[in-house]
Amino acid sequence: MKTVYVQTVVTALAATALWGSAAMAQGNEGSGEIPRSMLGDTTLPGTVQMRETPKIDPEEVGRNLQLDPEKQRQSYGTVTRSREGEEKRDAPAEDVLRSLDGAQAPGADPAFGESGDRQVFGDDDRVQITDSSSYPFRTVGLLLANDADGNYSACSATLIGPRTVLTAAHCLYSHESGGWLDGFVFAPGMTDMDTAPFGVWEYETAHIFEGYISNYQGYYGSVVPWDIAVVVLEEPIGEYLGWMSYGHDPQLGDFHANVVGYPGDKPAGTMWRTDCPVPQAVIEELTFYYDCDTYQGSSGASVYRYTPHDDQRIILGINVAESPQANFAVRVNQTYFNWVSNLVK
Repeated sequence: MKTVYVQTVVTALAATALWGSAAMAQGNEGSGEIPRSMLGDTTLPGTVQMRETPKIDPEEVGRNLQLDPEKQRQSYGTVTRSREGEEKRDAPAEDVLRSLDGAQAPGADPAFGESGDRQVFGDDDRVQITDSSSYPFRTVGLLLANDADGNYSACSATLIGPRTVLTAAHCLYSHESGGWLDGFVFAPGMTDMDTAPFGVWEYETAHIFEGYISNYQGYYGSVVPWDIAVVVLEEPIGEYLGWMSYGHDPQLGDFHANVVGYPGDKPAGTMWRTDCPVPQAVIEELTFYYDCDTYQGSSGASVYRYTPHDDQRIILGINVAESPQANFAVRVNQTYFNWVSNLVK
């Protein structure tokens, strides 16, 4: 891996550096069995394109983002789209604002061994998951969206609550296409395109940061810091399949990243896992970098840490972009942790 030393955003965003105590939302392994009475359609649309992973120049991240304090605060408001197409804007929640205002003080998952134009560094170290019935693989799924012409694209996403999945904002909203995508459905545990073993589930609401929309300056690097999203489903499938923990570690140092998703250079709808070290030197306030192999379709995949002493899997970031030097994740800092926690159902 080529070590990347980049100041992720300008000083105007430095207030999101948060040094409070660690916070974590607990996961749940579930039973792995969804009642037949809940299962509806288990087929996907015939033609699905993997959502392209944005490419960025690390020097562009946050360039020219000289946000005044009020604009910065507004960036952390929430824009919500409902399944009926209604859009709503909410001001930042109090705990999100407190985390912004209070910034003053300074191993591979063992489950991997049980499974059987790309951005790959060195040898391709990805391994296919052919059986997604075990935890945590059944919490990971394909998130589909369609555009105004009815074309489907897909990203990766992860259950983090009974009805909630975590993904990237660019999987839900396209500046180039003029705004929101639509018709979001989540197919957990997909291992091929023939059928969805745990069903295909429709969304109720989709949520992104206001800053992902209003701070766009014609290039993706201007909105990388806000490229995180939450989708709330209509049904509580996580009660059966389980969900992953997510957390904020203000003292995050060297850790081993685990990524499970749907890279588009592999057969359509197939799930792959990879893992790699993340050195402290490339962990920034809002992002971190790594040389885990990814490709379009892996956008929105969770980047998580496994700790063997307590058998914990904790999502620390969302895979969002690639550059010639490394792949990028938006880091779950305290502000983002609070924002996500307010949306989880």
